[in-house]
Amino acid sequence: MAEFHDLAELALNSEGQSWGNLGYWQNADNYSDACRALALMLGEQSGLDRHAIVFDAGFGCGDQLLVWLEHFHIAGLHGINLSHSQTRFAKAKLSNAGFEAEASAIVEGDINDPDLWSTTLDGARPTHVLALDCAYHFPSRLAFFRLAQHHLSCAGKLALSDFMLAEQHDTGSWAHRMLGWMLHRSHIAEDNMVHRDRYLRELQDSGFEDVRIIDISDHVMPGFAHAMRKLGRERAASSATLPWSSLIKYRVTGWFLAWAYRRSILRYCLVSARKAR
Repeated sequence: MAEFHDLAELALNSEGQSWGNLGYWQNADNYSDACRALALMLGEQSGLDRHAIVFDAGFGCGDQLLVWLEHFHIAGLHGINLSHSQTRFAKAKLSNAGFEAEASAIVEGDINDPDLWSTTLDGARPTHVLALDCAYHFPSRLAFFRLAQHHLSCAGKLALSDFMLAEQHDTGSWAHRMLGWMLHRSHIAEDNMVHRDRYLRELQDSGFEDVRIIDISDHVMPGFAHAMRKLGRERAASSATLPWSSLIKYRVTGWFLAWAYRRSILRYCLVSARKAR
């Protein structure tokens, strides 16, 4: 069976890049630059530095791992990613960049599997748990919060870029039924889409404090939607290598995000929190 999360996004990137997030488009005019900008924002929001030991939940094809290692110069790295093809690609990317030990510390598997966290960390206590544009895809984001809190070092930091329902969105509306259909098609559990107040409560109930939520929707959702519309025009006017099936997937995702943004259904935020002492 084909993987939902595969290597199709390689065709969206500049040469040598393999990003797979929605991007931060305020000062970016191409997909790879926007994706890198979002990763940098997350790293800065979480306070990465030379002493940080990072656990990356959902590292994709590995570009963000190199940002943690080469831009922030972190001290240690661990990670879990669901996709077999992406994990294999990320391991090769790290090895080719000279990070052999780090390549062996990232593994394929289910982020909600507590045994996998234990074996991957092998006794290490990360100072930071990061989830760049992926937590909404987890089987249970709440279970992820609890596992992160359990394994983080004292006063460790959780940081993620994530979706939540807009405060004015009515869960009893026809728009919410449409949202539910799109979430199912996108392999996203509907329980992961909650309003800001519930999101905050779930973090606090999981043992986090000093929660900070910054809405960056204006520089994420419209930019990605525009890039996917542009991608369609470029694909039609050239012999692009992106298969039609993948093009349709990205065009539909772009249309959906533009719709959800215009109708104030979803918001996209940077979230950070500290493990309660």
